[in-house]
Amino acid sequence: MKIKHKHFEHLKGEIESVLEKYPGLVQEYETGNFPRSESTKNLQQRFCFDLAYGAGLSRWISDNLYPYMNDDHLFTALKRIAPTVERKY
Repeated sequence: MKIKHKHFEHLKGEIESVLEKYPGLVQEYETGNFPRSESTKNLQQRFCFDLAYGAGLSRWISDNLYPYMNDDHLFTALKRIAPTVERKY
């Protein structure tokens, strides 16, 4: 996984805060209760990147992570942090 430890810990802390604040979020994604769910091909990827966006990390990711990694590396890190979602719709 290509991410600095301090960046991973920051990402993890922010995402865990979102998950604590919205305990039903996993169920919403699993049941398709989110915008444009019908056109989502990779549910896990959509969930992970929506979590990062919902945590307000877009600018931080652009400033701190994209200088040395890409979306594939970011998705790998996010999968380690986020719960696994299963499509049930």
